[in-house]
Amino acid sequence: MVGCIVFHNTFGSGTIISKTANLLVIDFNGTEKKFVYPDAFEKYLTSVDQGLMAQVSRDLQVKNDAHATAVLSTVQPDPIPPKPQVRKKLKKVERSNVAFKCNYCDGGKTSTCIGFNGVCSDIVLRYNIEKARHIWCADTESPCRCYLDGKISRTELEDMMRGGGGLDSVCYESHMLRDWMASAGVVQTGANRGKPMRLLKVQRNSLAVLTSREPNYVSDESRFIFAVFLVDESYEGDHRDAGYVTTTSEWKISLTPQEAHQILFWNYYLNQNAPERIVFGSGLHRYLSDNQAAQILRDIAEVRTEPKDKEFAQRFFEHFCTINGIDMAQVPPPVGALKQKK
Repeated sequence: MVGCIVFHNTFGSGTIISKTANLLVIDFNGTEKKFVYPDAFEKYLTSVDQGLMAQVSRDLQVKNDAHATAVLSTVQPDPIPPKPQVRKKLKKVERSNVAFKCNYCDGGKTSTCIGFNGVCSDIVLRYNIEKARHIWCADTESPCRCYLDGKISRTELEDMMRGGGGLDSVCYESHMLRDWMASAGVVQTGANRGKPMRLLKVQRNSLAVLTSREPNYVSDESRFIFAVFLVDESYEGDHRDAGYVTTTSEWKISLTPQEAHQILFWNYYLNQNAPERIVFGSGLHRYLSDNQAAQILRDIAEVRTEPKDKEFAQRFFEHFCTINGIDMAQVPPPVGALKQKK
């Protein structure tokens, strides 16, 4: 935990400088504050470091379990006769694939890399904060916002990405293609704004599809697919943490900028309730059928230019079809909103 970035409602961004069994010492820009651990995370502290928050969640559970055991040991209620058990029929959740709406990030962008592997350039950073007003980018406790407001330097911001201030302390888009993980995010609007979202249909061997669009594009028709991966670990999410998917397998592809702009998301996806509406909206993910996922993989194999990349993309398409029982010869052409518009 030492070195991780946390956020406090009053003191703002701080760095954990020491930890004991039940006490954290946090440096808030030169001012040290002490907090009871893990209790402080229930009311005052939070972090975008998912590893840290997972450890906090486990420690809070241990603390709560210990408290419940202590209460039970002092109170001995009258025995209650057990009720007859009724076996409930579990509802089977259908497996789906998932597409994520990602804030554009040009960190690490080259002729062969779309970005999403470093801190955004100043131009994109300013766009995401001042014009697009993405929730985390524009948050007053966001490191990028702190940089734009002159509270930290560009060097300090880059250090956070490299690990000087916590590996996950900038934003998850900035290391999306480093860690190969995508999150369901938080509710963007309405009464539940800011609450974590869940992933209910994603399982092992689902395809995760990462989409974005360049800054200043008015229409969502330009939304492109810049990477795909086969899920080998998924977390549905709960009231504290958003759902996420990740992979450590070989089955992942990051497209070049030129290739990505040929794989338009709306060629494959269609809003069944409003087929003419080509806009992702405030939601951060959409579920895809196996046919839609297979169509995307097949077309990626078509647009890849390097022979080794093309061969691997074809194998990826065949592997996905095989493990999910899809007849490759029967995968239909895409009929997304853009195709229907044409």
